[in-house]
Amino acid sequence: MRKGNYKYFPMVISAPSGGGKTVVRSGLLKLDKRFAFSVTCTTRPRRPGETDGRDYYFLTVGQFRKLRRGGKLLEWARVHGNYYGTPVKSVMEVLEKGRIPVMTIDVKGARSVKRLFPQAVTVFLLPPDLKTLVQRLRGRGEKPENVAVRLETARAEIKVASQFDYLVINNKLPEAVREVAAIADLETRKIGRNLDKVRAFGKQLGKKAIGRKP
Repeated sequence: MRKGNYKYFPMVISAPSGGGKTVVRSGLLKLDKRFAFSVTCTTRPRRPGETDGRDYYFLTVGQFRKLRRGGKLLEWARVHGNYYGTPVKSVMEVLEKGRIPVMTIDVKGARSVKRLFPQAVTVFLLPPDLKTLVQRLRGRGEKPENVAVRLETARAEIKVASQFDYLVINNKLPEAVREVAAIADLETRKIGRNLDKVRAFGKQLGKKAIGRKP
């Protein structure tokens, strides 16, 4: 996979169902033009208000498997009986435009992205408490049996949260969005991401006579 020297890095946001990763992503896109949505694909049914190519690429199982066999998915997973995946092309296009691709994927997918893109930044979102999580799931119109399944999945996901780079508590949405944006700011200032600037300055110093009066 081509991983050229890009200005920015993929940013992965994961959370238990109801954790708010989708609304946080939307907030980031409105807050800062550096961020761009890396559209993922899924075989789950489209929800009211969702648009193909904007929220997800909605595929049949056959179409999804064809992409997977062709090595065109950066990561993929089966969650609650449906397939989800991130097309390689979707991420690369954003990086090549000098922007930060934001991916909202599950914890397994986050691990896959980190393996292939070690420079990726991973953020784990949590609601402030269990009561809030249940309320959000019910507010989405989830059936009681689906709520139980998603809570069981959440237990497994939380066990691997320590593998992520950052934790953000999604209590008040504007604050959570600003925190994630602040994480991106910090990451862009890391020395390891700016060695080209350091080396360029070092070359300038090398050409200048040190300690000599002008």
